Amino acid sequence: MMKNAGRDVGGAPDIAVRQLSVWYNQMPALQNINLYLGAGQVMAIIGPSGCGKSTFLRVLNRMIERLPSVRVEGAVRIGHFDVFDDHVDVTGLRRAVGMVFQHPNPFPMTIFDNVAYGPRIFGIKSSAQLRKTVEDSLKQASLWDEVRGKMRRNAETLSGGQQQRLCIARALAVHPEVLLLDEPTASLDPVSSAKIEELIVQFKSHYTMIIVTHNLQQAARVSDVVAFFEQGRLIEMGYTQDIFTAPKEKRTEEFLTGRFD
Repeated sequence: MMKNAGRDVGGAPDIAVRQLSVWYNQMPALQNINLYLGAGQVMAIIGPSGCGKSTFLRVLNRMIERLPSVRVEGAVRIGHFDVFDDHVDVTGLRRAVGMVFQHPNPFPMTIFDNVAYGPRIFGIKSSAQLRKTVEDSLKQASLWDEVRGKMRRNAETLSGGQQQRLCIARALAVHPEVLLLDEPTASLDPVSSAKIEELIVQFKSHYTMIIVTHNLQQAARVSDVVAFFEQGRLIEMGYTQDIFTAPKEKRTEEFLTGRFD
């Protein structure tokens, strides 16, 4: 549905969000969000807990619809596609817009079958093609050398950091265009976190990426642009260096300097 949507060969789609608002029951979670993310850029979303960061991610691949009593207004465009168009194939959308969660969530099956799961769902039957896809995805996620002789082991036997990279490999196996990462290193040790950050940097230009993080240093290291959310509103967005050195909004400065209440 979205393969190569709005992108050049080897590139990635841009993302445009216009007047996006979300309510849980009658409680506003996001209010009138307008932003643009260029193709192949990494955006870090920062802000206090409960400000709408994760809700924003779940809108982009319509996972928000799995929650009860949710209402969404506004427009989201990824490449040439309107995400909320009635004719959009939601399964294809979620294939194109992959997501990695805060806590590693490998399926209770082998390492191989975890990565092969998506390709099988989308019609790959050839054993040789599956093996190549799994190997290529694990190499992209910098995990192949650590598991190449353990492909039939249960994925839950891996360390936390390895499990998170496995989840990244699983997302990559279906050839996404966008990667959403919801605090992907929050439960990991510093060494494992550094490996995930290295992957994000390596993936630049191949995918358009959005990472939610509470780690301001991480946001500074991996992102091209930063968006600061507060109470469901986008307070400020700009190039990472500009946001961290000369924010325009007082609330952004207060958050970055620890004077936020």
